[in-house]
Amino acid sequence: MLKKEARRIYKKKKEELSASEQLKGDDLLLIQFQTVDWPQVTNVLSFYPILEMKEINSFILTDYLHFRNPSLQFFYPRANFDSHTMHAIHCTADTSFEENKYGIFEPVQGEVIDPRELDMIIVPLLAFDMNGHRVGYGKGFYDRFLKECHEDCLIVGVSYFEPVEAIEDTGEFDVPLDLCITPQQVYVF
Repeated sequence: MLKKEARRIYKKKKEELSASEQLKGDDLLLIQFQTVDWPQVTNVLSFYPILEMKEINSFILTDYLHFRNPSLQFFYPRANFDSHTMHAIHCTADTSFEENKYGIFEPVQGEVIDPRELDMIIVPLLAFDMNGHRVGYGKGFYDRFLKECHEDCLIVGVSYFEPVEAIEDTGEFDVPLDLCITPQQVYVF
């Protein structure tokens, strides 16, 4: 399957999810997330879910990680749409988020961390394949950012849907996932 086709199909699948299906998917995904023997990590980059895009409620995942390790440091992306880059911003319970013109909530203030200091990144996606290749929204923000991270940084995808067999048009700049969690299963690559 080509990325363009996967984007079309999986955007439509997400649009068709009812609120109750989405809540059930989040609950089942959290159960799968809790089965993973997470390594000791200090700095975690997550994402602020875009409700209109029916993204997975990443807050239940970070809440679980924080429960297991209250000393974790959490970071959220702030994008520069002119350069198609993003930065990881340190966030606390007091951090304010503001919606940008693309409907993405970003931290208003906070210290930027060097990507090489991140231990784990939870990435949004539309689709993924059996080899850990992900299909995002098509702007390349995450792939550019992931290239800057330490090679031992754990890259975790989350999806309401099971993988496709293969994304046929992956390129040299695509960074594969280390694992992807769905409501039904944990895939390790």
